[in-house]
Amino acid sequence: MLVGARVAALLTLVIACTPTQAPVVAPASAPPDTPAVAVTFDDLIVGGRDLEPARTEAMTRALLGHIRDGAVPVVGFVNAAKLMDGPAKAERLKILGLWTEAGLKLGNHTFSHPSLHATPTTAYEEDIVRGEPDIKALNATLGLGLRWFRHPYLHTGTSLEVRAEIDRFLAARGYTVAPVTVDNSDWLYNFVYTDAKSRGDEETMGRVGEAYVASMEAALTFHEGATEALFGRPIRHVLLLHANELNAAYFDDVVAIYQRRGYRFITLDEALTDPAYGEADRFTGNSGVSWLYRWDWTRGRKQVDWKTEPSPPAFVQQLFDASQ
Repeated sequence: MLVGARVAALLTLVIACTPTQAPVVAPASAPPDTPAVAVTFDDLIVGGRDLEPARTEAMTRALLGHIRDGAVPVVGFVNAAKLMDGPAKAERLKILGLWTEAGLKLGNHTFSHPSLHATPTTAYEEDIVRGEPDIKALNATLGLGLRWFRHPYLHTGTSLEVRAEIDRFLAARGYTVAPVTVDNSDWLYNFVYTDAKSRGDEETMGRVGEAYVASMEAALTFHEGATEALFGRPIRHVLLLHANELNAAYFDDVVAIYQRRGYRFITLDEALTDPAYGEADRFTGNSGVSWLYRWDWTRGRKQVDWKTEPSPPAFVQQLFDASQ
């Protein structure tokens, strides 16, 4: 059974809204024995290949519509380099502003999405700072500061010394690192999906979309099993997705999967009240992996058979490889 501090939930939370976009309503706090998940989206304003502004705006509005309809509190993580400089920036900044107009918080995903495993710490820290101004300005419209940070690729450092340096730097700037417990290769499916959409290949779009939804259920099943193996109980999960056309089309199906399995959608703050996030994490491998893997690795007991983690079906992998 989940334990930890409880904060009385607001029954309704009305933050900024526009005539075309209603605010997301924060749900009541999930009971301790209820499966719960916080949802996060990376790579704003758009993940994967860059899209022209009209297509990016259409994707963003569709995705935010699903988020609103499901009453899902979300944090969106921004790569500010995608706003670009020059005349295009105002248009792209307006698209990013749709997230805060919907009452959703923005976090920093660095300016240019570098890997900490291939970037000196000083340069990495500079990239974090460079990504802040536009995100701060948009969060300020909600009366919020800039709190959340997520490492690109979930690369947190290949030595404890590097990890400690970046953690100190982030803490000094008031950041909390957003962990991930449920991850899936939605970005890979999206590459195939958006390529098919650009060609007008609706048959492939449908096949990939169906495979993606099935993969999300399989991923949740696997990570629930890993959680049971590690903790002997449910924990408050954090789901990583990407802001892309695939999720703009299928996020409501993802929401339905979680709802059918009894999950409540909670804030990232509430998720981190779970004592599991106090578990030791000394992972320094080369991969970007979920916190469940990190905790298992740190314990040294290998309680989870990670080789059984679901993979994309062969046809999706083949189409992805062909598109590179």
